[in-house]
Amino acid sequence: MDFLEEETLLDACILAGKILMENGAEMHRVEDTMNRILDTKLGEGEAVSFVIPTGIFVTTRFGKNTKMKRIVKRRNNLQQISNVNALSRQFSQGLLTTDELYECIVALEEHALSYPYTLQIVAAGILSSFMMLIFQGDIKDFLITAIISSLGYALYLLSVQTIKARFIQEFIATFAIGILAGLFDQLGLIQQFDTVLIGSIIILVPGIPITNSIRDFLVGNTISGTVFMLEALLIAGMIGAGAMTSLYFF
Repeated sequence: MDFLEEETLLDACILAGKILMENGAEMHRVEDTMNRILDTKLGEGEAVSFVIPTGIFVTTRFGKNTKMKRIVKRRNNLQQISNVNALSRQFSQGLLTTDELYECIVALEEHALSYPYTLQIVAAGILSSFMMLIFQGDIKDFLITAIISSLGYALYLLSVQTIKARFIQEFIATFAIGILAGLFDQLGLIQQFDTVLIGSIIILVPGIPITNSIRDFLVGNTISGTVFMLEALLIAGMIGAGAMTSLYFF
């Protein structure tokens, strides 16, 4: 492998890791995918990747060529994770060249599927309503739960765009959901207040970070497991604080 192809391989590898990290993949998956890409061309042990929650590093043997990328944002897009994994498998099987892999990954990052805010808000309302029913809520509260959750999630998306401090968005959204649920309850429009409140805030619960942290703990990545678990606990704490604060007004 010449120097130019090695550069392209490392660029493709670290960009693949960046996409995985930014879209909710656990550390073990990121490192495994990157190492598979590297081993396919360079051979096992000739290059290695190292991933932490805020950065990705990849280097060839003896550190002759090293690259890194910083992770500054995260979201949950499982489709992007699936796409990167599919590309890495095709590359490992010899179906893609190094240049083709790099071009596909660049195109994947540039044309990432992003759902409109309106669709996200409507989906959040519908999901919360069905979750309310799972918690043995009253079917009569289905529409109210959808309205409350949709308004709360819309406020959450707005807060994410305007407030740069982490974890405040969850507090604001949950507080608003609690206030709306309390107002509807006082107007006599809610049959079971507790299930409506739980169903409305369930969309904000950090399920993916909790799952990823447990997965990382199980494979020995204690640093990333601790970071993701702490992040999930902080989000859960802000959700609880927002709900409890709103209840003081009723």
